[in-house]
Amino acid sequence: MADLTRRGMLASAGAAVWCWPRPDRGPLPSPGSRFRLDETPPGDERPFFASSFIDHEPALPYVHCPSICEIPDGRMACAWYAGSRETDRDVAVWFSETASLAEGAAAVRWALPRSIVDRSTAMASLARYVDKVGNSVLFTDDSGRLWLIYVTIAVGGWSGSSLNACSSGDGGASWTGSRRLTLSPFFNISELVRAAPFALDSGEIGLPIYHECLGKFPEMLWLKPEGDVLVATKSRMAGGRSLLQPAVVPLGGREAVAFLRDHSAARRLVEQRTMDGGATWSPPVATPLPNPDASVAALRLSDGSLLVAFNNSPAHRESLGLVVSTGASGWRPVAVLDNEAGQKFAYPYLHRDRRGLVHLVYTWKMQRIRHVVMNEAWIRAQAPEPVA
Repeated sequence: MADLTRRGMLASAGAAVWCWPRPDRGPLPSPGSRFRLDETPPGDERPFFASSFIDHEPALPYVHCPSICEIPDGRMACAWYAGSRETDRDVAVWFSETASLAEGAAAVRWALPRSIVDRSTAMASLARYVDKVGNSVLFTDDSGRLWLIYVTIAVGGWSGSSLNACSSGDGGASWTGSRRLTLSPFFNISELVRAAPFALDSGEIGLPIYHECLGKFPEMLWLKPEGDVLVATKSRMAGGRSLLQPAVVPLGGREAVAFLRDHSAARRLVEQRTMDGGATWSPPVATPLPNPDASVAALRLSDGSLLVAFNNSPAHRESLGLVVSTGASGWRPVAVLDNEAGQKFAYPYLHRDRRGLVHLVYTWKMQRIRHVVMNEAWIRAQAPEPVA
């Protein structure tokens, strides 16, 4: 009995050390903060579309969950995870960047991928046990610093995850050590990241996250960069226990819409709205668009319409395409980018650069990262029929 008591005390002490909050939280977002809209003009009126792939050399068996952003010199950078399979111990977060992109180019050249975080490097800088690494999101702040928010798992699967951050002041050539984002004083676990961040006029950053332990629900992570440190806190979105991976699109002022992956039997893309800067969210409402329990991406175009990248099926991820909003909850198809029975084209991520070009990256057959770049003239030139 004494041994059991001693073990229980040691386990409790270990849990307290693991979960103890660090001084990296703050009162975010600032009161009255407004969403910052992308006011970049649409660019060239001649339709433009280009496609390329990011490949590992040698090839890796499992390549997944990309994100993309523009770095200060105008090139694009991409991060994803890859290894033997999902949640395997050899999984690492990988990084690549493009050569300069010129409109009219037939393809984009990507540098050879390099690993920037694995379980060993994460464990060393976090001073905590890390069993595996996973999802990541890449973005820049107002100072041009490049940030990587990524998932580590201490035990079990995704429900045992935590969020961590590292950054680069030279466009990804070198990286700081990682810091854990402590978001709860008790069992700081099961926080995951997937969708693109957005900026507030205060300079703070909103990053959609989600929870997977004892239910699936969406949350917001609020970040304030202070040099190479992120002050962080979180808030809960409405969403029951079956919605996750929210993709948030600012609409102007303090209004935004979120599109969410549906884990329930309904298999519909779900939306929520906020009118107070993300402090509160409307109850979830199903859209006419299907969702096979899969991640989606969305952004606002220069004319105010919304572009959504998604799997257009309630049952599988064999097809991935684009739709654009037409107002009054209507949608029209833009393009089917990949469609092949028995394959997976999934986890899209959208970004609009300073020239008005729209970039999309996604997992291609779980083996490569496909990068598609297009302008708004190309999007407008596609079929006008609304989705039934």
